[in-house]
Order: sequence, then C-alpha cells, then structure tokens
Amino acid sequence: MSKVLVVMIVVAVLGVAAGVYGVGRIMLGYEAYALSSAPMSPTLVPGDRLVVRRATDTEVRRGDLVAVDGRAFAQSSRDGVSVFRVVGIAGDTVACCTDRHLSINGKPITEPYLNPGDDTLFGFSAKVPAGAIFVEGDNRGNSDDSRFSGPVRLSGVIGFVVATGTVITPRPLTPTTAFTDAGLPGTPYSDSTIPTLRWWIAGGIVLFVAGLIGVIVSAVRSAGRRRRAALTPPAH
Repeated sequence: MSKVLVVMIVVAVLGVAAGVYGVGRIMLGYEAYALSSAPMSPTLVPGDRLVVRRATDTEVRRGDLVAVDGRAFAQSSRDGVSVFRVVGIAGDTVACCTDRHLSINGKPITEPYLNPGDDTLFGFSAKVPAGAIFVEGDNRGNSDDSRFSGPVRLSGVIGFVVATGTVITPRPLTPTTAFTDAGLPGTPYSDSTIPTLRWWIAGGIVLFVAGLIGVIVSAVRSAGRRRRAALTPPAH
C-alpha cells in the first residue's frame, strides 16, 4: 500500500471522526421543540421551531429564554413544556409597575421585546424564593406564567432557548440587555457551541470527501500501474 493511499485513508477517517463528534455533541446537548402557543409572541410565535440547549450547571439569569417543565410551577401543575423569559432570580422582588414598567428590586426595566402596553396590565409584587426563578411570557396579555402560578423550581428548567430553526441551520436569538441596562448583574446566556460544532461537522465532511477522492485516485493510479506492468514484456 502506497504512502499516499495511507495518508488519504487517515484523512477520510479523521473526517468521519470529526463529523461524528460534531453530530454527537449536538444530539446529546440540544433538543428541538415546536412552539404551539403564543405566550412568547412577538419574540417567538406559534409554529416556530426552537433549538434548546439542555440545562446542565449553567446559571439561570434574568433575561434568559427557558423551556420549563409545566409541573415545576409552585402553585399549579400542567402537562408539557412551556417557554418563558426569566425576569427574576432567587432573592429578587419582582413587581409591577414602576414608571409603567416591570421592576426588579425597585429598578424599572425597559423591555423592548414586549408589545406596547403589555407591561402595565395589572399590579403585583412577589419575592422569589431560593432555588426558584420568576418567569413571564413576552405576550403579557396572554401568558399563564409566574404572575398566576408562582415561581418555577430551578430543577424544572429543561434548557435555554438559543435559536430558532434546526440544530444544523439555527438562527441564533440575540440575548436581551434590558436587565443589565437597568444596572442588574448577570448577562443572559449566549450559546457559542452550536457554531463551533457546525464547523466540526463541515470540516469533517470536507476531510472525508477529500480523503475519499484521494483514496479513489490513488487506487486508480495503482491499478493502472499494475496493468501497465502486466503488459510490459519481461526483459531478457
């Protein structure tokens, strides 16, 4: 076996390994959901396909879009998975309304993702207990969220909504700066893993194709040399 053929086989194998690694990490780290309700409109609308990064040890922060188990609400139990925005974390006092805005610990939050007027529907105040988060839909007029059902246990957070589309063709969602602009610490979760894994997959495909072409070319050339050698009369 020629050295060139060996190199091409190694390249093809490396391509397969890179592709399998990328696909495997995506399959293990992400889930796909189809949004069927309107609590997150206009940010997310019914029919949107969502890419959800599974929650591990990542800290949940204000502004995050999270998929939660409906059974994790403190004051109600519902089937299925719902998507909401985190507006309060443990220790926060979430209230409405200050200067016609939602407030966190007395700081009014300007929320550009809401429909006009949706932030002043009714007054309330809630203290978020330890091990929980307070969530609301962006469609405040049509969202059964923590205002009605209480906070959500952190253990009920399934993952972070990081994009729409698919894991192979994601359209990343831009994290909001509404809470940090108000002076509250903690930047919302931003996923950088999917773009990296897509490069692993794309690079794996390129390596595999290049290696396969190299193997074919090397094999054809080797076969040609053997035929020519067979046709050449032996020297006397």
